[in-house]
Amino acid sequence: MGNTTVSRVWLLTGTAVFGLLCSLTTVSATTILLEQKTTEQEQIKQQISELIQKLDSNQRLVRQQAELQLAALGKPVLSLLPPPELVSSNSAREALKRVRLKIEQQAARDSLKASTINLSGKHSLKHILNAISEQTGNQIDSSQLSDEVLNNQIQIHFKKTSFWQAIDNLTRTLPLAFQINGSNGHLQLDPLPETSLLPSKEKSQIYYDGPFRIEVASIERRTLLGTIDRELLRVTFQIQVEPRLRPLFLSYSSRELQAKSNRNIKLPPFNPAAKYELPLGEGGKNLKFTMQWIMDSRQRPETVQVQGNLKMELAAETLPITFDHLSRSQGAIRRRGNISVELVEAEAIELASTQNLNVRIALSYDYGGPAFESHRTWIYHNRAYLQTPQGKQYWLNGSSQTTLESAGKFGVLYRFTDLPQKQKDFQFTYLAPTLITPAPIQFRFEKLKVPAKSQ
Repeated sequence: MGNTTVSRVWLLTGTAVFGLLCSLTTVSATTILLEQKTTEQEQIKQQISELIQKLDSNQRLVRQQAELQLAALGKPVLSLLPPPELVSSNSAREALKRVRLKIEQQAARDSLKASTINLSGKHSLKHILNAISEQTGNQIDSSQLSDEVLNNQIQIHFKKTSFWQAIDNLTRTLPLAFQINGSNGHLQLDPLPETSLLPSKEKSQIYYDGPFRIEVASIERRTLLGTIDRELLRVTFQIQVEPRLRPLFLSYSSRELQAKSNRNIKLPPFNPAAKYELPLGEGGKNLKFTMQWIMDSRQRPETVQVQGNLKMELAAETLPITFDHLSRSQGAIRRRGNISVELVEAEAIELASTQNLNVRIALSYDYGGPAFESHRTWIYHNRAYLQTPQGKQYWLNGSSQTTLESAGKFGVLYRFTDLPQKQKDFQFTYLAPTLITPAPIQFRFEKLKVPAKSQ
């Protein structure tokens, strides 16, 4: 009996020591990775500093090569390039502007490609979601799912599979639904009730184009008032964009969306001269839009083919610009990349049991370009929030007003309402859309089933 007790003690001790060693090994490996990342960051900063010095060289070839090498470093160095006012040399300052513009244009073009996933085998849902986020840069919120669901083992085969195709694959395999969370922009997964049926591939009408997912939300057949033998075919589409991107506007015209019946008869649009421009609004990542065509009810088409061209104006990156201790930061200026934001004024309005807070900022870019080609972009997409020292966030729930102050500079007034009365030390964060670019979208649905009767 004594030997058995001693053996158990040694076994438990050995297990504890082994666990401690594993823990130390993990901590050590993490520390090494962090040190390597810090070292690489310092090396890049040193490389950038040396190249900037060469931009002021007396030799033209040296200046040209330095500019090309800086541009080749790509998007990761955008936040490391110095502000123009800190560069004394005129030639270096102009070269840095060209470098920044070239990198931004390339980054914007690259963002229009679909994110892809490579992962095969049997894995837990939690592992799969983590891999998708790491490989695509799209944040996924699984907080609504139970541990049982997250630990569910799934057999998958993702080989250069697009983000949206992977998500649709998962939500068809498991009783899950997804939506874009308007406050944080993450893709939120929600459990479906046990009585719900999983989406059917045959019933789903989905088309993928780059980072976009286009789905037929509904098809309706309506009587055209004032006619006997004509009807309206109304198709509602839903378009969604990968969470890593920030859509601003969707634009299209009736002439760019075509419908044709299975009898090879082209359906005329109800309003052929119409042009549409739809803002996605605060935190918007998806949008529904409707198109109508005129149909001869005597021909009784069973299916229709629909195709079209759209254009989405979007921002490939969003930079957070934060002011700590809002009450004491008036007049402060913050920079991120080529954006400068000045906190002009913060005015608290005391009410009976709550308070409102008006925050006014002035926003400017180092140079013009896509971000200032359309003033309407800033009217609808000035995203901002307040945060307490305890970490509680208050997203804009009032209104915002945008004014053109001067060339390349805007003033924005935010009105936050229903805030805690006793809270004073708010932190203010402005989310600036950058790398703004127009993205073409094409879609095609071969056989959409036409409802049997008019509604």
